[in-house]
Amino acid sequence: MAAQNSPPHRAVPRGMFSPRLWGAHALVVIFVTGAVLLGVWQYQSSQQDKQDQVAELVHAKPKAFTDLIGPNDAFPWEQIGRPVTVSGIWMPEETIFVDGMERGSQVGFWAVTPVLVEDTESAVYVVRGWTPEVGSAPPAPRGRVTVTGWLQPSDWTDVADDRKSDNVFPQLDVSDLISRTSYDLYSAYVVRSPVEANWPASSMPVNDGATDVADVPAPQLPEPEATTGLRNLLYAIEWWLFGVFAIYVWWRYVRDTLRGPEDGDDENEDATPTPENAPQESRVPSEA
Repeated sequence: MAAQNSPPHRAVPRGMFSPRLWGAHALVVIFVTGAVLLGVWQYQSSQQDKQDQVAELVHAKPKAFTDLIGPNDAFPWEQIGRPVTVSGIWMPEETIFVDGMERGSQVGFWAVTPVLVEDTESAVYVVRGWTPEVGSAPPAPRGRVTVTGWLQPSDWTDVADDRKSDNVFPQLDVSDLISRTSYDLYSAYVVRSPVEANWPASSMPVNDGATDVADVPAPQLPEPEATTGLRNLLYAIEWWLFGVFAIYVWWRYVRDTLRGPEDGDDENEDATPTPENAPQESRVPSEA
């Protein structure tokens, strides 16, 4: 009896871009793109939450300056950038200017005048505003004042003051100013805040030393709480992990598909009979 021929084996396309894999490629591109975009959106939302909280802290109801820091206290770093009110007397003879301060594309000076804090013998420097030239700065104010501004720590850089004889400084370093004034100084300074609508500070007295000087934003802002925006950040990480998992699943599927059946597994091999399973010849007893 003639042996049966096994049906011819159809070759399976094994190229990375074979039509049978187009669907898998399209799905992984769509899913990963969506996961990345959703993760970016959640991350941006977490950052926006932090910015919103900082803006809220910067425009919170001002506290009394003397409630946050004492004359001999170290700077309270947890209060950086917080709104405060300083009441006292201007000391115009102690006015200084800080060089190299930018405002947009211009570089000019901060006009800074200390205030002798009420009921103390210590003074705090107040940044009244920005001016393009020292000569064009308005005269320093005099008399009593209650100024609203943002609490800032003493500046410190490695820039040396090469001009010891004038009132222009490269930075607002309180430790450097102590040796040049006859007053005890707080370990902080205040940046005068502008009058803004819908902010409690706008209803409080603002110093008249702001005339003819541009507003200065707070150099250092308060830090948002560590948990602010955390939920959105975790959502962002979760979406990105989904994208990585989708790539893994796609890779496994493509690998298994391209691997195909092993050689010889997809063909019917002729079975070789063994002594154990070989058919026994029927023996007919011979006639005697």
